[in-house]
Amino acid sequence: MSEDLSVDAYAVLGVSVLATDDEIHRAYRAIARRMHPDTNPDPGAAAAFARVTSAYELLHDPARRRAYDLARAVQRGPRATRAAPGPTGNAAVRGPRARPAHRPIESAPPPSERPVSDTDEFALLGIIVKIVAVIVIMLLLGVILLSITARCDNGLDIADACQVPTPTATSGG
Repeated sequence: MSEDLSVDAYAVLGVSVLATDDEIHRAYRAIARRMHPDTNPDPGAAAAFARVTSAYELLHDPARRRAYDLARAVQRGPRATRAAPGPTGNAAVRGPRARPAHRPIESAPPPSERPVSDTDEFALLGIIVKIVAVIVIMLLLGVILLSITARCDNGLDIADACQVPTPTATSGG
């Protein structure tokens, strides 16, 4: 199996590339129990058991696993470590054709299909602007009234405070 890279040893055992020796051993034991020719009457069980055993022997030996990983990376490229479900449901390795290069872009629905809102989005903003304008006007009127009241407190009549002094014409000689 070390020379044959057409069969993915990680996918056969259903483990990820980052799986530990213990995880590889547990996956092998679980599959071997199911696929052993003595317990499985299926005619293809012997071939499947042989495939699982050779994958386990390859991945269990650290030197052979390192050589296999290197050969696999050279053959499949940098995307060879992408995870996908294997035969046991665990993550396995896939190659560069595992998924498309891009996802299709979902376009916005046409204007006729967009949901219509019962409330105007800018209605609240308009109400807030009006309230702020009323508050500012009331504050300005309050300031003006306070200044007039202050003049009245100084002994000026309110009529005098509101009058604008008119320039007097002087006769020149």
